[in-house]
Amino acid sequence: MQTLNLHELSLILDQNLVILPEDAQQHLLAENQKPNVVLAVDHIPETSPQAIIEEEYAEEANELAYEGNFEKGILVVFQGNSLASSHREFLLKVLGAVGCSLKDVALVSTKHLLESAPESINQLNPHKCLVFGSFNHPMMKYKTSTYETISGDSIYFFADALEVLAESVPLKRNLWNGLQVLFQIKK
Repeated sequence: MQTLNLHELSLILDQNLVILPEDAQQHLLAENQKPNVVLAVDHIPETSPQAIIEEEYAEEANELAYEGNFEKGILVVFQGNSLASSHREFLLKVLGAVGCSLKDVALVSTKHLLESAPESINQLNPHKCLVFGSFNHPMMKYKTSTYETISGDSIYFFADALEVLAESVPLKRNLWNGLQVLFQIKK
């Protein structure tokens, strides 16, 4: 009798075939004791339930956790773990001034950004990235200046941390002037 591989078996089986790791180990032990076994299990297939769960978990781990609906494709990264209510209010006012709200952006803390895989930003594929603060991440390689539009994989705009911006009128002016260019606001 001919031994079939998993692909050939999938062509003749009408239901999913599930091989549990412990069953495969028992079969391999039994196979070592019996020299002439017809069905041979060479390895645990990559489509086993455990492999599927691990793959889904790895995909979820690579996904970037954010707040908002990301409808306009704008990624907003702020320095720190969370925003104080006054800084959050300031950021929402800034977004409102450029015609955006939380539903239009993906709001991400640097804590979440640094915990995710570097390619997670590429998976989001943002059109614009607003970065408030400074931190050690591959996206920071695009930072050549602050309050200016910088082209890269996306359009980047780097500014000081929200805590610093909220307390400084000259920096707020710089922010507003730069955002007018980025969002093409004529006033």
